[in-house]
Amino acid sequence: MRPVRLAMTAFGPYAGTQELDFTALGGHSLFLIHGPTGAGKTSILDAICFALYGDTSGAERDGRDMRSHHADRAVTTEVTFDFILGGATYRVWRRPQQERPKVRGEGMTTTPADAVLWARTGSAGDGEEGTVLAAGWSRVTEAVEKLLGFKSDQFRQVVVLPQGRFRRLLAADSRERQKILEVLFRTQLYRRLEEALKAEANKLGLELKSVRERREWLLQEAKAEDRAGLEARLAAHLEELDALAREVLEAADRAGAAQRALEAGEQAATRLREKREAEEALRRLEARREAVEGLRRELERARRAQFLAPLEETLQARREDAQEAHAALIRAGTALDQAEGRLERARARLAREEGRKDDRRAAEREAARLKELEGRVAALDEARRDLTVREKAGRALAAAREGAARELDAARRLLETKTEERDRAREAAYQVDVLALKLQAAEKVQKARNELDRHRVALEEIRAGDVAARRKLEALETAYGQARALLSRLQEAWIRGRAAVLAARLTPGRPCPVCGALEHPAPAERTGEVPAEDEVRAAEQRATAAEEARDRAREVLAEIGRRKESLEGQVRLLEQELAEAGLPAAGEPDERVKDLRRRLAGARQASAAAAGLEQEVAGLKRRVAEAEEGLQETEARLREARDAWQAARALVGEREKAVPADLRLPEALQRAQAEAEDLCRRLAEALEEARREAEDAGRDTAAARAALASAKRFWEDAARRVQEEEDAFARRLKAEGFADFAAYAAARKAPEDVAALEREIRAFETETQKAQGALEKAERAAAGLAEPDLGALRAALDTADAARDGLVKKQANLETQVKNESGWLAAVRDLEETLDLLQRRYAVAGRLAEVANGKNAYGLTFQRFVLGALLDDVTLAATQRLKLMSRGRYHLLRTVDRRDGRSAGGLDLRVYDAYTGTERDVTTLSGGETFLASLSLALGLADVVQAYSGGIHLDTIFVDEGFGTLDPETLDLAMRALVELQAGGRLVGIISHVPELKERIGARLEVRPTQRGSTAGFTVA
Repeated sequence: MRPVRLAMTAFGPYAGTQELDFTALGGHSLFLIHGPTGAGKTSILDAICFALYGDTSGAERDGRDMRSHHADRAVTTEVTFDFILGGATYRVWRRPQQERPKVRGEGMTTTPADAVLWARTGSAGDGEEGTVLAAGWSRVTEAVEKLLGFKSDQFRQVVVLPQGRFRRLLAADSRERQKILEVLFRTQLYRRLEEALKAEANKLGLELKSVRERREWLLQEAKAEDRAGLEARLAAHLEELDALAREVLEAADRAGAAQRALEAGEQAATRLREKREAEEALRRLEARREAVEGLRRELERARRAQFLAPLEETLQARREDAQEAHAALIRAGTALDQAEGRLERARARLAREEGRKDDRRAAEREAARLKELEGRVAALDEARRDLTVREKAGRALAAAREGAARELDAARRLLETKTEERDRAREAAYQVDVLALKLQAAEKVQKARNELDRHRVALEEIRAGDVAARRKLEALETAYGQARALLSRLQEAWIRGRAAVLAARLTPGRPCPVCGALEHPAPAERTGEVPAEDEVRAAEQRATAAEEARDRAREVLAEIGRRKESLEGQVRLLEQELAEAGLPAAGEPDERVKDLRRRLAGARQASAAAAGLEQEVAGLKRRVAEAEEGLQETEARLREARDAWQAARALVGEREKAVPADLRLPEALQRAQAEAEDLCRRLAEALEEARREAEDAGRDTAAARAALASAKRFWEDAARRVQEEEDAFARRLKAEGFADFAAYAAARKAPEDVAALEREIRAFETETQKAQGALEKAERAAAGLAEPDLGALRAALDTADAARDGLVKKQANLETQVKNESGWLAAVRDLEETLDLLQRRYAVAGRLAEVANGKNAYGLTFQRFVLGALLDDVTLAATQRLKLMSRGRYHLLRTVDRRDGRSAGGLDLRVYDAYTGTERDVTTLSGGETFLASLSLALGLADVVQAYSGGIHLDTIFVDEGFGTLDPETLDLAMRALVELQAGGRLVGIISHVPELKERIGARLEVRPTQRGSTAGFTVA
């Protein structure tokens, strides 16, 4: 990664937008970031880290904390960073969450955090953004991590080396260094290979255990000790099954003969029973013959009555017509009476309405009078509305005058208050820069002390944990030894017991199932109590659990040791840094920091408020002048409105005199007019309705008289036709043989009843014929048969079936047993073949997994072995520079020693001192020596990573401070090593106050503080 352009807006000490063009360095690969304390040199590194990852180079603040206190509230804090990676160009932009003034209205609104990453390869000019690769805060961070190959903390350990923190790469423990190297060299493939081998071994182990358990379970289910016993038992059962099959066939023949005898007896009994049933059925039918003859006579009478049914229906119709005609005659008479009554009432009403002529004329005169008042009432209503408008306008102007007066008083009081606040804010704003410098110095001291105190407390806790962990490990070692001893005793006793069991089964002259020998000179004998297999397994589980607990305790103790060593090194580094700065390593919380923060916050708040108050004061002055002018205008308009109000009131009084009091409102006049017009209409409609009613009643009366005469003639004709039909029906009754109507009615039946009688008679005749045929057939079938003894035949069959079923059941049980034993035997054979194959595979895969996952003499995993080889190259490259900077005294070495039997090794670093000829831990170096070693390691790491990886390009490194701890000669050697980097084209940026560096490095990024924020720019000598 190589920077191209950095733009910071309202970030850190930079109030406005500050752009840095790194291409201005030209061919210079080494440059100095220079400026006085508090100018904001580290803010440049903070801006680069913030743009890429959303945090700062120290990882102690986020973007919201980096907003410039010099910036205007309307300016948005944001950072844009252009960089080159492997020949491709990218741009990343970030904006933290922040508050800004609302666009409309007063107050503040929150702008959410946002970020965008573009690919700009081939883009023309800064104005063209390129192709969006990711958008959104977290998505951009993920894309940058994937692009660069680093997470935020790793980027700060190998690229941006912040003050006091880049040394941690040197002092990191083996586990932390592995994480860094794994990302840089992309050796995740080897870790995945370790995991794959381990997973394969675990899988084979589980399969092996599962197959063994299934084999034991099958033998237990078969109730056999081994496969040979199961084979012998299966052979015996097969012989028994053959003999049993022959017995089943013989029993089946005996049962078949008994079944046939029973079937012959049941057939004879059935034929004899059918003969008896046919005789009985014929007797029952002959008993019904007399009743059937009566049904025949009843059917004959019903058929004769059917011929008279049409005549009866005609007679009934004539009678119904006569009844309807008589009812119509009665209704016609009633209608005539009602019509004559209505005619009389209509004539009386017409006479009354014709006598109300005076009422109609009076109503018409009143309607005309009200019509004449319409114009006067409308003029009066218009005058009243005008009066209401004038009155409302006058009152509104009076209220406006009062409001304008109050507004003027409030504006004058607020102007006085804001003027005083503005003067106080101006005085306080002058102290911001002075207080900020004082607070920065005080916080730096307090921060170092607080961090040292935290590390001391953590170190005491870890030491106490170390003691407790050692005690726990001793107890677990003892428990493990006891569990192993108990397991050994139980296993030995169990083996002796199994040998005794096998010896008890030996037969002279037959081979031993274990060794195959025919002679048994000294068989084992059972001595003492033999433990159960479950008891041995439980002891194995307890021993395994004790071993695992002991191993975990060892790992915990090793981890505590590494943490303790790391904390001790960090405490020494912090104590050394405070001592080099001439500050005590301990002290009470500095109340002065709190006071300075409080005073600085107040001063910044006052400074930010001063400009706003100035604008408010100017606005209030304009507001007072506008309020005074508005008050004068409102008073003039109020006077005019009052005059118009009085004139409108006089006009209303004059027009009210010309209109009656109850009709002055338009609504009242309209109601009176509607009532008068309604009365005229109702009187005219009543007269017209009375005339129509009299005419209608006359016509209805004449029609009713005519209808009565017609109804009388119709009734007389209907009575005559009824008499004629009755005479004709009486003559037909006698002709059909019925004495009277009662005899006819008794014989009459519905058609469905007649059909039912016919069906019943035919059914009797059919059943009689069938019964006679069935009897003849049954007599022929039963000829010569005697009654059989069915009880004796059934008993013989039951005896034969029981004997056969018993043998079949026994055969089925034996077949099931043979089938189960065959299945068990086949499954056991398959499992033993699988078990043999798995054992051979597990022997290879298990050993490979153990070696690859660190179960070897060095405790090295496959990935650690590869990383160790890579770290050798890193230490070799780093030592080349460290030897130069330390005048040949120090060499960096990788050690393969393990701190204990459980900890992994291979990635720990030590330093070789050529002056003493000994090796020691890197944390024992002094402050200046640690700086040289850390810088050498960072540069060597960059060389090796770029040589091995085509995807990660460590083309740039930033170093913050550390050179002040070097003596002049060592500083010269360090500079020579850095200058050599120019040959490889790597860009190195150094932040330092050391004057000698300013003289030696021609390319500089000058940072200059002002009262309104800092500025920065490149200068090349």
